[in-house]
Amino acid sequence: MKQLKRLLRYLLPFKKNIIAILLCNICYAVFSVFSLSMVAPFLTVIFNGGTEITTRPEFSLSMRGVLDTFYYYMGGIIQEHGQLSALIFVAITMVISTLLSNLFRYLGLFANAPIRAGILRGLRKDVYHRLLILPLSFFNKQKKGDIMNRIGSDVQEVEWSIVCSLQMLFRDPILLIVFILTLISISYKLTLLTLLILPPAGWLIAKIGKSIKRNSVEAQQILGRMSSSFDEAISGLRIIKGHTATDYADSRFQKMTDRFYVLNRSIFRKTELGAPLVEFLCIVAIVIVMLIGAKFVMTDSQMTGEVLILFLVIFSRAIPPAQSIISSYYTFQKGMASAERIFQIIDADEVIVEAKDPVRKQSFDDKIEYEHVSFSYHPEEGPEVLSDISFTVKKGENVALVGASGSGKSTIVDLLPRFYDIDSGSIRIDGIDNKKIKISDLRGLMGIVNQDVTLFNDSVFNNIAFGKEGATREDVVTAAKTALAHDFILQMENGYDTMVGDRGMKLSGGQRQRLSIARAVLQNPQILILDEATSALDTESEHLVQQSLQQLMAGRTTIVIAHRLSTIRQADEILFIRDGRIIERGTHDELIAANSAYAKFCALQEM
Repeated sequence: MKQLKRLLRYLLPFKKNIIAILLCNICYAVFSVFSLSMVAPFLTVIFNGGTEITTRPEFSLSMRGVLDTFYYYMGGIIQEHGQLSALIFVAITMVISTLLSNLFRYLGLFANAPIRAGILRGLRKDVYHRLLILPLSFFNKQKKGDIMNRIGSDVQEVEWSIVCSLQMLFRDPILLIVFILTLISISYKLTLLTLLILPPAGWLIAKIGKSIKRNSVEAQQILGRMSSSFDEAISGLRIIKGHTATDYADSRFQKMTDRFYVLNRSIFRKTELGAPLVEFLCIVAIVIVMLIGAKFVMTDSQMTGEVLILFLVIFSRAIPPAQSIISSYYTFQKGMASAERIFQIIDADEVIVEAKDPVRKQSFDDKIEYEHVSFSYHPEEGPEVLSDISFTVKKGENVALVGASGSGKSTIVDLLPRFYDIDSGSIRIDGIDNKKIKISDLRGLMGIVNQDVTLFNDSVFNNIAFGKEGATREDVVTAAKTALAHDFILQMENGYDTMVGDRGMKLSGGQRQRLSIARAVLQNPQILILDEATSALDTESEHLVQQSLQQLMAGRTTIVIAHRLSTIRQADEILFIRDGRIIERGTHDELIAANSAYAKFCALQEM
């Protein structure tokens, strides 16, 4: 019920549509019953020549009152124009009422269309927005394919469940209630007999629904793992083929699909069980009604053959909405399973929380200070990644972080823009704790160039201008020239309008890196973070990128993570990191002269 209440909030912007749906479905139900009620007069005219009612009866909402009023007017038609005219009158009345019934049915569905689309839009907007603001630690624990499945098929499943729920709430129950009230107005005794089947049917439906929900949760989890396998197979196809692991990868995927098949088979079988079950019970009830109704016709003057047939016709029309309610309930259970997975993302802890009254900061004026900083990705589980880190970067300085892979260098720089928050100590910019600065302002001070360049499947222009609103063609070209990317861009098929492909796969590593640098140049950051920006490049590409970086670094405060000596020789200070601690610091020449860990590191580089 908790998920249902939250999902119903997405209906709040559509209050007028809901009222329209409710009114249209009431009219649909009323005209449906009225068109069915024409069966009795039609049969009466054929077999009895018409029921003579000479005194105009008082109109009431009961079926008897409606029929008597109709018989009164029809009697006049028979006297003046004959039985055939009366039959034509009944037929025309039935056609018009059926037309109005289906018109209101369509209008109800018409009003429902914006709700269907709106729920889908609202859920996806909320999930995507949440994904953008969640900390990186959340994605360390989740598979990308599973997240994609939640924002895709899970949202679609919830959309369908809500649509079915709306029909269940605003159409089928109304139809069922109107039909039952009509049946009661015809014969309350027969109606009570037919309602005796509801308790056992309801118990069976609830049992089946719970089982479907359990299976749906597991099925959606497996579907998420299958999506991850697809993504890994596409991105790692070269590795799979190169290690002759095709059979292994295929076998692992087949196990998931086999389990998914078993779960879906069970879900489909249980889902389809409800409607036949209800129909069987209803047929049993119809047979009972026919037998008991026949006895009433023979012994009760209030029940005629035409009225009994009308009762059976209306009762048979009550079966489809009952079946629809059952089907909607099962779909609703599947949707609730998907809703739980979606709300796990929406409810995920936003570890990086904006300060209640954040400090606005548009410029970097003095220095960055790390003071006794310690950090662990999972404080309650794992060991510290960083321990007692302290250093200062003054404005305009170039500080390099050096050390073996896994020593904690990237983690140190990730803490500055608050991709993660520290466990203890403090990080200050111009004397202000970075947790107190408005997050957008904090990150706006920085430009980051990583080893793993992220480009989007868009044009060169849009990739360089990414995140820079109002960037002109001249601005982008200037940035590309600074990054030494302008020449190779012009040689491409459509220049700056060339599509770079998925993750920039149409470009070489050096070209992708220079586009990344051009993007950073356009942002014009006051603090520059270079995280292994040249380590994955060949010597020629590294030389070109290094030239680009030198132009980017000019006049800026820079924190560099690098292995190659060409990047760190000119640093104002080098911090040598080992096991999350700073074990040496100084200039290149000072550390070489000390002949300790950094000197050995450089010797290995030269070898």
